[in-house]
Amino acid sequence: MRLSGTLFASLTVVLLATSAMAQPAPMTGMSGGAMNAPNANGGVGIFSKENMAMMIVDRDRATKGMTTEQAAAARQEEMSKHSSETPAERTTRKQMYDTEWAKLTPIEQSDALNKLQAQQAARGMMAAPPAK
Repeated sequence: MRLSGTLFASLTVVLLATSAMAQPAPMTGMSGGAMNAPNANGGVGIFSKENMAMMIVDRDRATKGMTTEQAAAARQEEMSKHSSETPAERTTRKQMYDTEWAKLTPIEQSDALNKLQAQQAARGMMAAPPAK
């Protein structure tokens, strides 16, 4: 059972990395800058790294039990919806992620941050951790 979960997570990372490369056009943010530019909080745009990890948790919950194709379609729909948000809607979504993040256990938070780090590494958004 653990292996299938790991396999699903790995496949998800590969699919997300592939779709990210297939759609290179950046979203513009409230200040006109690129929404995919890293911020001082380790996140992107107005979202902190915890917000981004919460996005992964929400996506995993929403796509649980779906086929790979269904999950990819759901992710594409989510990306389209997010790219058309107004700044106020984006701020509301950030506040929702902050609230949801606080409800997670420390183990769930750690798992979500690990998934985020793996996705960012797969996309070349951050350096891999140093070898021990």
